[in-house]
Amino acid sequence: MGRKCTFDDLEELTFISERTHERFFKKFILYGSTRLYDEWVVLPKTNEEIEWHAREMKLAGFPGAVASTDATHVIILNCRYGIRQVHLGFKLDKTSRTYNLSATHRRWIVSSTGGHPARWNDKTLQLFDDFLLGLQDGTLMNDYEFELLERDSNGEIICLKYKGAWVLVDNGYLDWSVTVPPFTCPLTFADIRFSQWLESMRKDVECTFGILKKRWTILSKGVQAQSIEDADRVWKTCCALHNFLLNVDGYDEMWEGEIPSQPDDDYTCFAIDRLNNPVMGPASQGAPCGSQTFQIPTPINQTAREVRKMDLKDFRMKLVEHFDILFHHHQIVWPTRVKPPRSI
Repeated sequence: MGRKCTFDDLEELTFISERTHERFFKKFILYGSTRLYDEWVVLPKTNEEIEWHAREMKLAGFPGAVASTDATHVIILNCRYGIRQVHLGFKLDKTSRTYNLSATHRRWIVSSTGGHPARWNDKTLQLFDDFLLGLQDGTLMNDYEFELLERDSNGEIICLKYKGAWVLVDNGYLDWSVTVPPFTCPLTFADIRFSQWLESMRKDVECTFGILKKRWTILSKGVQAQSIEDADRVWKTCCALHNFLLNVDGYDEMWEGEIPSQPDDDYTCFAIDRLNNPVMGPASQGAPCGSQTFQIPTPINQTAREVRKMDLKDFRMKLVEHFDILFHHHQIVWPTRVKPPRSI
């Protein structure tokens, strides 16, 4: 899977018959897509596990977000003629399968759908994603609570409680409050800043796709399995091994490093430079990043609002207001990975 060697090449390298390698490969991807996948690609169940996955999103100004979601295509080279048409999508000129994947900021895969025809768009895939459906109907992460800042009628900053979790997506998904996209036509500086920052954070799942396809050449060059079931097993096996290797390398831990959102820093990433661009609005006059002069107000004693029961436009405006308050107090940071020491 890593170098996409054929069974004939393996026979010449190992002096083990081609048929034996083929039988072993089928058993390996069956094991990888079932037991290995169930062990390493697991949805967070407790509030502590959700908080562990959502920490970087909260630092970046998106409390309650647990992952970013998008779909990708994997070429299948031996597609049966009877299902060829539905597996010819608009992105690739070859038959392929599409998978909807959710990943955290540290590239940890929390969920992935099975394979679907490449002609299906993101809206259709969303209806077959058990993770997104669980967020929408309240069967997953509905007890998780987070706080958002907003201004009351007197202009005072208050803190309100919300219930549930949500994910970052692009504008190809359905208008659910648990799938928050950027604005297509932002009208204010706050909307523009929020949208561009969300687009930057949403690249986590795109980076995960790149890592998967660079690490497992079979995903980028095409799966030669004789059935689409085996192609789906290859995808799930690669996802499980991806999380396993993150754990082995020590990259699955919380990212403690932070790049502050100050325009005069010696080192800033592209997203922060874009956030502080003068065309994004007047510069904020708040405390420096990391300063303790801005204290988060105590949450108001109220019944937490359920995210899934809110309208997408209303909930997104609450997120914009929260992000705008943090931005003007220089509390937005870009989480970065602290590389663990390598052992020899």
